[in-house]
Amino acid sequence: MSKQIFFVGCLVAAISAECAISSCSAAAAKLRVSANLPLTGPIAAFSGQFPDGFNMGMEDAAKKLHLPSDTVKINFQDNAGKPSTAVSVFRRQQMDGFDVYISGTSEAAIAVAPQVEATNAPNLLVAFDPFLARAGKNRLRFLPNSKIEGPLFVKYAQQRKAKRVFIINLNSAYANSEFGDIVEPDLKKAGIAFKHERFEFPEHDFKTIAYKAREFKPDLIFVCGYSVHLHPLLRDLRSAGLTKTDGSVMAVMDFVDLLYDKTPKAELQGIAFACPLFEVKGAVAGSEAWRARYQKRYGKIPTYVAAYAYDTAGILGKTYSQSKKVDTASIRKTLPYDGITGKINVDKDGDIIATITIAKISPDGTVVEIK
Repeated sequence: MSKQIFFVGCLVAAISAECAISSCSAAAAKLRVSANLPLTGPIAAFSGQFPDGFNMGMEDAAKKLHLPSDTVKINFQDNAGKPSTAVSVFRRQQMDGFDVYISGTSEAAIAVAPQVEATNAPNLLVAFDPFLARAGKNRLRFLPNSKIEGPLFVKYAQQRKAKRVFIINLNSAYANSEFGDIVEPDLKKAGIAFKHERFEFPEHDFKTIAYKAREFKPDLIFVCGYSVHLHPLLRDLRSAGLTKTDGSVMAVMDFVDLLYDKTPKAELQGIAFACPLFEVKGAVAGSEAWRARYQKRYGKIPTYVAAYAYDTAGILGKTYSQSKKVDTASIRKTLPYDGITGKINVDKDGDIIATITIAKISPDGTVVEIK
């Protein structure tokens, strides 16, 4: 086995193929990384590429830093987006032991956070909940999230000189906090009237909500949910005549997931959305070359989540190389980190200081910034 291969360990389910080039000896591993993420189910449209990006990042870090093959053991497990399953997964992983923990998405991460806190291991969050990182001393987040996304909605409303905004969001902890604690108070300060409508996770028929939105006569509509919600929601808003004006609807970053499924690009035209700069062609140096390498290896185009997973692995590899250990303090000393998503650093809460932008889909299907 090549000494340049960085990771050791068996992965489960969707990523079990990686075991073919790995040893399953835990005893030799100096750094044990466990991850507890939705790898199946509807939320996997967001987080499903994280393991591939992370594994690729570990391998590349090994080559660059000349780390031996027995440095890391990786253990990815699937929580299917269910908090109760996440707790069961954590208990199994705790028995095996870990030095770094990765958890997501919001509800699942919240369910296991106190237990991870008790281990003192760094808890790397793959979640949108805006204030999740600040709630624990060992929490770090290298992924764009609602904390830096929320202000973009207010900025966009002000740019368009909106007077009335209709907000539609998933009834979940992260979405309610983003709009209830960030967006709505700032809209109120700006003198912009708004009305709020929430929906439950199983909902896929939004005709009634679209009717309520039309009755409100908004200048602008904000929509928030996973991609499985955004597609039918945008369809029903379009049927109600609420997307006729270009940019009259702004969506959360989950809109990006629709670029990678079979959603016709014509259905995505005219929608503004919060977007990591990685998704904007030419915005981050080296991103296009990396995208091509990822696609060649895995047979699919990487989303920004895979890219941030790649950079997360690079940060851990660099941290271990410099400190011969990986804890919250040593990770912070490694930052800032220049990655394929741009320069990564964190604030006092442990949250990424990231540049995300407001974008739209051009007629040729590429992502462009809305200046």
